[in-house]
Amino acid sequence: MRTAPKPVVCVSLALALGASLLAGCSPFADQRLEASKTGGASDAADDFGVGSALEAPYGADTLMPPDPYYTESAEEYSSFEEVGFVSTAIRPLSTFSADVDTASYCNLRRMVAQGARASDVPSGAVRIEEMLNYFDYGYAPPEGGDLFGVTSQIADCPWNPDTKLLVMGFATESAAYESTSGANLVFLIDTSGSMGTTDKLPLLQDAFAELVEGLSESDCVSIVTYSGEERVVLEGASGADKRAITRAVDGLTADGSTNGEAGLEQAYRIAERYHREGGVNRIILASDGDLNVGMSSESDLHDYVSEKRETGTYLSVLGFGSGNYKDNKMETLADHGNGTYHYIDCIEEAEKVLGENLCANIVPLADDVKLQIEFNPGEIKGYRLIGYQNRALADEDFTDDSVDAGEIGAGHQFTIAYELVTADSPMEIPVPDLKYGGLSGVESDTGPSRAESSEWLTCSMRYKPAGSRESAERAYPVGSESFTTDPSDDWAFAAAVIECGMVLQDSAYAGSASLRDARRTVASLDLARDDPKAGFERLLASL
Repeated sequence: MRTAPKPVVCVSLALALGASLLAGCSPFADQRLEASKTGGASDAADDFGVGSALEAPYGADTLMPPDPYYTESAEEYSSFEEVGFVSTAIRPLSTFSADVDTASYCNLRRMVAQGARASDVPSGAVRIEEMLNYFDYGYAPPEGGDLFGVTSQIADCPWNPDTKLLVMGFATESAAYESTSGANLVFLIDTSGSMGTTDKLPLLQDAFAELVEGLSESDCVSIVTYSGEERVVLEGASGADKRAITRAVDGLTADGSTNGEAGLEQAYRIAERYHREGGVNRIILASDGDLNVGMSSESDLHDYVSEKRETGTYLSVLGFGSGNYKDNKMETLADHGNGTYHYIDCIEEAEKVLGENLCANIVPLADDVKLQIEFNPGEIKGYRLIGYQNRALADEDFTDDSVDAGEIGAGHQFTIAYELVTADSPMEIPVPDLKYGGLSGVESDTGPSRAESSEWLTCSMRYKPAGSRESAERAYPVGSESFTTDPSDDWAFAAAVIECGMVLQDSAYAGSASLRDARRTVASLDLARDDPKAGFERLLASL
């Protein structure tokens, strides 16, 4: 078992336009230099796949030089333990919380946009499940009365000839935000001095303009800011009053220390004041996570928001900026505040998170979504869950409805992946000598022994439909029918994302994985130029 470094102080890089465009997402969308005004776009711009416009920084008169330079910074990321292969005979169950966060991928894209190479990326910043979840796949929609559609495919693992790779996707039906009954929303905005750079508060203000456009008169909107002290800028306004909301956000300036504790307390008070029984109550925190006054440790934040989620208010997090970014604190707030975590590195990402996916990220469809996979030791002698290290649950937590787990919204997708060691694989999985034997072949009152079943595994899902205190449970068997020698493009793309993630983590289980192979896989796919997956191809080319 490999342990990643403790909270990382990483190298941050000054903003570089050329690399940013290579990554496929420009943070500088409000200063467009149209080709018609310059006599045509440069060849470089076309190569970067951004159409016919070059883009300049906020308020800049000229483009920044393409060569990045390095400066020391104090970004922080949580450590994690990489889980290795597990013997099915000893532990046939794998249990964890669902996760739809995407922050890790966008933060990685920001690093690459600033010139980072693979060796510059701190391993704690790489969460493979969030990289996978950033992209949309052709997953089957829900059928009948199910909330989730489930798609599974198994093929030979690209980096380990002795294992198979299972990619399993879960999709919900999308919905238009305007068709919902609205929400009680409290925007909690960090206006401390650290938010003064162009990739923080100015980008945040443009990002919130995207969100405001999607609000309706059914929404109740409040705005709380915090720096040295908290301030209520707007309270209980109608979502239809877009001018007042926009004016309040645009008037914010960055100054002072960061008293996140006071801001959180005030935001929860406002949320409770306008609480909608049976409706959506959500705080949306926008910050670089650099809390330095009051409650600031991960453990204190964990305890506080864990207690507050019992009020029925969700806490979602939007991350901004670099240099002093505290990913560890932002992730803690979202994971234990019953919300989602996204990183906004450019206006295009704001449009996706707060525009295109507004309903999914505001209106919950299911709460406390848990997964438990039971492997058949007669078919699978070992397995390795890829990612989800910080979402692990005890097996008994699966049926304990008091245990918190992930929130899923209408229109969300998420992906899980396992390396499987089949019974006929030459790969050996260590099994300790047990006085009373293993679990294989134990008879069940409800059916044949696991060893006698033709199924490879069964994925059980447990969740509470939004607004309900009763849990629903579904089971999805997976067998040899899911194995193919000709996997889909979605499977191949997911495998390339996993390869990239393992290389950046310096994973002990990466086998023959390489960025070169990941590039070749993605290059072999027929991707549209404006497909976000093509942006990943450009990111790989820049690493």
